[in-house]
This record gives sequence, C-alpha cells and structure tokens, in this order.
Amino acid sequence: MTERDASGMPWWLWPNVLALDAPTVAVIWQRFLADAFEVAVPVAASLVLGLVVWGIYLFDRMLDGVRSGQTQHRHRFAARHSKLVTTVAGLAFLVAGLLTPLLPWPYLLAGGITAVLVAAYLAVIHLAGVPHVGGKECLVGVLFATGVGIPLIASSVSPSAWLPALVGFGFACWFNCRLIDECEQMRHPSSTRDWYLGFAITGCALFSPLTVAVALVLANGLLLVLHFAQTRHGNTINALADVALLTPSAVWLVS
Repeated sequence: MTERDASGMPWWLWPNVLALDAPTVAVIWQRFLADAFEVAVPVAASLVLGLVVWGIYLFDRMLDGVRSGQTQHRHRFAARHSKLVTTVAGLAFLVAGLLTPLLPWPYLLAGGITAVLVAAYLAVIHLAGVPHVGGKECLVGVLFATGVGIPLIASSVSPSAWLPALVGFGFACWFNCRLIDECEQMRHPSSTRDWYLGFAITGCALFSPLTVAVALVLANGLLLVLHFAQTRHGNTINALADVALLTPSAVWLVS
C-alpha cells in the first residue's frame, strides 16, 4: 500500500478516522488499572466498554462533522458517510446492550450513572449549543476515565488506593484532548496550561503503583513531545496523540 490511498488520506490515519483508537485505549487502560489493583474484570465488561466508547466517538464526530463543518479527515468521513456511521454506532450500542445483562450489578449501577453523564454531555455540547471554550476537553477526560474505572469503582478496593491512578489517567486524557484541539484549531500551544497538566499527571503517578506510575510518566512524556512538535508536524498529531496513551502495552511487554 502506498503512503496515501485512493481517498488521498495517509493509510495510518484510518484507525483514527474509524474511531478505533479510543476504544482500544479504553480497554487497555481498563484491564491495566484493574490488574494493578488485583481486580478481576469480566470479558463482557471490556467488550461493553469498547463498543460503547466506539459508538459514542462515532456519533460525536458525525455530529461535529455535519453541524460544525469540521475539516479534519475523521469529521469529513463521518459527515460524508453519516448514515453508515450512525448505523454502525447504533449497532455498537445494541450489541453492548445485549451484553449488559452479563455484568455484575455494581457495574450496572456505576455504568448507568456514567451513561447519564455522557448523555448530558452530548446534549449540552450538540443539542443546546452551549460554547465549551476548552471545557469539552476536560469533560471528555473526566467521563472517559470514569468509564474506564468502573471495575475499580464497583470493586471492594478502597478508593484511596486507586483514585490517584484513575485521576492521573483522567489528566492524561484531558492533555490528549487539548493537544488534538490545539492542533486542529491551529492555535498556538498553551504551554503554561499543558505544563500544569503534565505536573498533575506526574503528581498522581507518585501515589500510584509502580506499573501505573511508569505508564503515566511515559504517556506524559510522549504527550509533551507531541506538544512541542505539533507546529511542525500537525498532520500526524491526531493519530499519535492516542498512540501516546498506549503505554500500558509497553509496561506489560517489559514486565
């Protein structure tokens, strides 16, 4: 395959365009964090998480592409194939719903609350048209981390044990979203705020298990590198920003 396919888009952008990167990050971190705190996670829980995240991201970017006229590859694809994207998102939600009865009751309770929060987020951002002025990235980070952390929230492990790790992951997701937004909007990188996020991630890592701390610090370092490189290599940031959150895979390989 050549560097660009018939659509004129680099082949390595397809996982991002098809929204496959977000559910991959979600499932990897779900099982990684649960493993760090010795919490067993049913396979159905990972399938439901991956499908729900995939459906939400497909639906969200389709709305962005159709209503906001976004020019990024993933938004143009979603807008051009809005019926197909909506159908696939609906099927993802349907399959996730069919798998839901297999989950333990605490998962259903925590997941239900998270689902309400996500629905409220989509309503505020897309239906009410409320300007987010950077707040969208924070909300996405919080909600994404909450969904990933459902096995921890539903477990008997004390929140004081896993909260720093989960919060650190949430900060990393926020940093990831800010990086992508700055690149897409062609805004000058806000070094001060991004450094604050970097310090917050590192601070949370200090109170996390060693494996989680290593993954957080590595992700933070990669995001900072991308932060400084985006003005010269902006076209690759969307794909690499999510790759930077796959550091648990490297930790697993080493350990």
